[in-house]
Amino acid sequence: MPIIATIVTGLLFWTLYWFIQMGGIEHFRQRKVQRKEDARKQEAREAARTVALRAIEDPRDAAAILMLLIARANGDPTREQIHAIEEKLRTVFGFEHELPARMTQARFIARQADSFEQAAGVFARLFRHKLTRDECRQLVDMLEEIANHEAPSENQIEAIAALKPMIGLVPAR
Repeated sequence: MPIIATIVTGLLFWTLYWFIQMGGIEHFRQRKVQRKEDARKQEAREAARTVALRAIEDPRDAAAILMLLIARANGDPTREQIHAIEEKLRTVFGFEHELPARMTQARFIARQADSFEQAAGVFARLFRHKLTRDECRQLVDMLEEIANHEAPSENQIEAIAALKPMIGLVPAR
């Protein structure tokens, strides 16, 4: 029993010595500061990923990006899907003369987005404030048409279904 008490006392002594004399307390403070710094850096990275999306102020540009992202949900968009998106931009949005510039911008920003869901979350507020309910329905119809160009995947169907409550078409569950 005295041997165990001696071992425990020795361990306690050296633990206290480490904390006080060798910077043990500072070690734990630095770890706490490092965790806070890592969390701040992670938040900054997340904000940097969505900065291009948040810069969009025209719902037509946002819709073009979403159409590209829904087409990209199953891999690279096909030529037919790209042609269908360009046709929508030309006929519905009136981008006849600006089509190359708008498509280039939309493709660049779509590449910056992680997913359709991320972009939809960023654009939802823009759509709710700048589009009427009928225009929101037209947007969903366009997205479904692009997804239906190739047989729509479960991902595409779920993504479009998740967009509807975000833009106020279906009450959130």
